[in-house]
Amino acid sequence: MDIVEMVEVVGIALGVIGLILTIVICALPTWIETTFIADNFATTEVHLLGLWMSCVTQSTGQTQCNVHNLRGNWPHSMENAGAMIITAIILGVLGVTVTMVGAKCTNCIKEQTSQAKLIIISGILFILAGILILIPVSMVARSINSENSELIRGKAELGASLYFGWGAAALLLIGGFILCITVGVFGWMMGICGWVVSLVPCSIIILGPHGYGPEHYRHIWMDMLKITCISTILGALGVMGSIFGTKCCNCIKSNRTRVKARFIVGIFFILAGILQLTTVFLVYYLTQNIPEYWREYMLFSTEFCRWSASMLLIGGTILCCSTLKRKNPDSTMTKSASH
Repeated sequence: MDIVEMVEVVGIALGVIGLILTIVICALPTWIETTFIADNFATTEVHLLGLWMSCVTQSTGQTQCNVHNLRGNWPHSMENAGAMIITAIILGVLGVTVTMVGAKCTNCIKEQTSQAKLIIISGILFILAGILILIPVSMVARSINSENSELIRGKAELGASLYFGWGAAALLLIGGFILCITVGVFGWMMGICGWVVSLVPCSIIILGPHGYGPEHYRHIWMDMLKITCISTILGALGVMGSIFGTKCCNCIKSNRTRVKARFIVGIFFILAGILQLTTVFLVYYLTQNIPEYWREYMLFSTEFCRWSASMLLIGGTILCCSTLKRKNPDSTMTKSASH
């Protein structure tokens, strides 16, 4: 077993463990733990709330569980958590299945190009599953800490399922990135994720009420619109270039041309990330004298800009740095020299 196969086994193992933890948190009613203490401190009750059932444990040790109906009085943060977790489980199962078929260690597919494509798909499925777990778990934890849930009375604490959920999300994300690294597309993954995130602030700015408000506000809004549109276009060019420039797509035969294309794609991602950061600085430094409502609306869009800029800059830098390590001659020249 070579190094590539060992890394694939590690990625598969992390994905499988993350999938098992996801199934566990889906079944256990330990998302929210609320302790009720009587006035005389003689009796206590612990209420456990999960996605599908709730349990009450009394101080005597007796436990009673009830299954939720579909229209139960759930906390607002848990209304869509069940659908997200089920979707994450489906994606995780698909990711494990695709990985088993495409991994080199299983040797189900002989062609290396097909193996690389399946590994990319499985890595993306693991990453999406991890994100779908991270969102509801973080939302429920935030509702507990802020005490905004209508069902939380007494002393509310984070349940064990939330900790398992964070662990499952971390394992799935790490496993997905490891599987992507084995085929050399980690920079491409970061760049395309950053470009997808950059579409959110671009849509907010385009659909926002830029025709209203003070004159100063409209000028800032139009500047943000121009910058985000240019950044989105550069990111789209980078995504298209990375798709045609990766070895697994086999669109470019020459190694030298492929390396040059990867470097250009990295430059596109870096420029797009810099423009996203420019939008953030523009909002923070030029929106001091506008109404608070407009400022909050614009700051909301910059949250996505920060995430997008981080991923675009990381992905672009990785792509550019990876080209500096490649000193392989042109594949066509190598073949001719061998003859």
